[in-house]
Amino acid sequence: MSSSQTATVQILQSPREDQRVEVLLEQGEGVSRVALRYSTWTDGLGWCSQKTIHLDGDQLDDLHHALAVARQRINRQRADAGGQVATMGQVIQLPTLA
Repeated sequence: MSSSQTATVQILQSPREDQRVEVLLEQGEGVSRVALRYSTWTDGLGWCSQKTIHLDGDQLDDLHHALAVARQRINRQRADAGGQVATMGQVIQLPTLA
């Protein structure tokens, strides 16, 4: 893609402070695609890109589905091991006034 524009959608921090994944949106020549960029921190240089994966718009739904399946499997393994399962939110019952 020549003369493309890139915008950062989100930076995903890692439990390790020297690693991160950037989600980027690249647009150029009438085509939009997403890039996932894995970077590591190097003293004296800053953030250095190690790997970049480009995804066409058609691949995003499949990636989203695959990540949801992986998250469900991890949550199931945690629950089976007695650990805490990550949830989107929790509904609590509030007392009612009569």
